[in-house]
Amino acid sequence: MSERVFNLPNIITLARLAAVPVVGWLILQQRWEAACWLFLAAAVSDGIDGLLARWLRQMTPLGAALDTVADKALGLVTLVMLTLEEAIPMWVTLAILLRDSIIVLGALSYRGLAGHLEIHPTWLGKTHMFAEFALLTLVLAGLAGLLALDGWLLPLFGIVFVIAVVSGAQYVWIWSAKARAAARFKPR
Repeated sequence: MSERVFNLPNIITLARLAAVPVVGWLILQQRWEAACWLFLAAAVSDGIDGLLARWLRQMTPLGAALDTVADKALGLVTLVMLTLEEAIPMWVTLAILLRDSIIVLGALSYRGLAGHLEIHPTWLGKTHMFAEFALLTLVLAGLAGLLALDGWLLPLFGIVFVIAVVSGAQYVWIWSAKARAAARFKPR
């Protein structure tokens, strides 16, 4: 594993992070097609930087942290902006925000209890991220007139809602078990 910070995967991640305010501004300006294409490019770059980091053996702790921040920032800003534009219902947004808040608070609590933290995304967690980003892309594409989603939006919202709730519950289950195990083995 290379510890060089300025490597291609990290530069791609930084570019994704830089795209976040631009996507937000494009949505605010209702420039739907540009927002859609930039969001899609940024979302796809998430997979590319991870593959390159593994293939080139350029995985770094900074890269892993930046990747998480870039993903969350891109999803959060786009989700909130589209909700404010009334393109995504509040119940979907609240489920996603609650899920993410529970995961962050649970991880911080565990770190306080155990003194360390290693996060490994679950298959369901990755499915949630994919479903959320796919939904955001499709909503932007619909607003841009690139796709007709008339009868598909409500079922898509429902699917993402269910995945968010189940994924959040899975993380609560996993972190609760880890916290109980850490508490049992913590020296008194």
